[in-house]
Amino acid sequence: DVVTLDVRDDGAGFIPGTHSGGFGMTSMRQRVTGLAGSLEIESEPGGGTAVSATVPAQEAR
Repeated sequence: DVVTLDVRDDGAGFIPGTHSGGFGMTSMRQRVTGLAGSLEIESEPGGGTAVSATVPAQEAR
Protein backbone atom coordinates (compact mmCIF):
# COMPACT_ATOMS: atom_id res chain seq x y z
CA ASP A 1 0.00 0.00 0.00
CA VAL A 2 2.99 2.32 0.45
CA VAL A 3 6.41 2.86 -1.06
CA THR A 4 9.28 3.62 1.31
CA LEU A 5 12.75 4.88 0.47
CA ASP A 6 15.45 4.83 3.17
CA VAL A 7 18.80 6.53 2.63
CA ARG A 8 21.59 6.50 5.23
CA ASP A 9 25.12 7.82 5.25
CA ASP A 10 28.03 8.00 7.65
CA GLY A 11 28.89 11.62 6.86
CA ALA A 12 29.29 14.68 9.04
CA GLY A 13 25.62 14.89 10.06
CA PHE A 14 23.82 18.03 11.22
CA ILE A 15 21.26 19.23 13.74
CA PRO A 16 17.78 18.70 12.20
CA GLY A 17 15.65 21.82 12.12
CA THR A 18 18.58 24.19 11.76
CA HIS A 19 18.81 26.25 8.59
CA SER A 20 21.80 25.18 6.54
CA GLY A 21 21.37 27.82 3.84
CA GLY A 22 20.18 25.24 1.28
CA PHE A 23 16.82 24.05 0.08
CA GLY A 24 17.44 20.29 -0.25
CA MET A 25 15.58 19.02 2.81
CA THR A 26 12.81 21.63 2.41
CA SER A 27 12.33 20.63 -1.23
CA MET A 28 12.23 16.92 -0.39
CA ARG A 29 9.66 17.52 2.35
CA GLN A 30 7.45 19.60 0.01
CA ARG A 31 7.56 16.96 -2.73
CA VAL A 32 6.75 14.07 -0.39
CA THR A 33 3.99 16.03 1.34
CA GLY A 34 2.53 16.89 -2.10
CA LEU A 35 2.19 13.13 -2.68
CA ALA A 36 0.34 12.69 0.66
CA GLY A 37 3.45 11.08 2.17
CA SER A 38 5.79 11.67 5.07
CA LEU A 39 9.48 12.40 5.43
CA GLU A 40 11.55 11.60 8.51
CA ILE A 41 15.08 12.89 9.02
CA GLU A 42 17.44 11.66 11.74
CA SER A 43 20.90 13.16 12.10
CA GLU A 44 23.44 14.33 14.61
CA PRO A 45 26.77 16.08 14.18
CA GLY A 46 29.44 13.46 13.54
CA GLY A 47 26.87 10.67 13.37
CA GLY A 48 25.66 10.66 9.78
CA THR A 49 22.13 11.09 8.51
CA ALA A 50 19.12 8.86 7.81
CA VAL A 51 16.23 10.02 5.60
CA SER A 52 13.04 7.98 5.18
CA ALA A 53 10.35 8.95 2.66
CA THR A 54 7.01 7.11 2.55
CA VAL A 55 4.29 7.74 -0.05
CA PRO A 56 1.07 5.91 -0.95
CA ALA A 57 1.54 3.39 -3.77
CA GLN A 58 -0.24 4.34 -6.99
CA GLU A 59 -0.66 2.60 -10.31
CA ALA A 60 1.48 3.94 -13.14
CA ARG A 61 -0.44 6.29 -15.41
